[in-house]
Amino acid sequence: MPRPAKSIRSVLRQMPDYADPAYWHGTIKMSLSKFFVLCVLHQKPMHGYEVVQAVERTTKGCCSPTEGTVYPMLNEFEAGGYLTSHVDVVQGRERKVYAITRRGRRAFQTAVAAWLEATACIVATKAAAAVARSQSKAKSCD
Repeated sequence: MPRPAKSIRSVLRQMPDYADPAYWHGTIKMSLSKFFVLCVLHQKPMHGYEVVQAVERTTKGCCSPTEGTVYPMLNEFEAGGYLTSHVDVVQGRERKVYAITRRGRRAFQTAVAAWLEATACIVATKAAAAVARSQSKAKSCD
């Protein structure tokens, strides 16, 4: 039996609002989280909660992943050989401390290059848009 066609209203409910800054901020933060996890671990080994705090501090709150986001990421990086871990006992509590591997350092350097390339494109686009706006204003004043 064929499925009934979705109404336009139900399709629109599922579509993100691309004009909403919150959509873009969320997308950017989600994308940058992995980058900044590698970034802070590139500086020194840390346990998971320390990674969360370091990312937030490093990005001045721009990127503030939760522990629920960071721990699966750390496990993924470790499974891929980008991080190693060992257990430290601090004040009677066990803490899993993560350290970046040589493979993780290469991945971080690759990520830096990719983000710099994307940033250069964004800056160039912004400059081109500013020129187009000023030309448009000049034409409207003629």
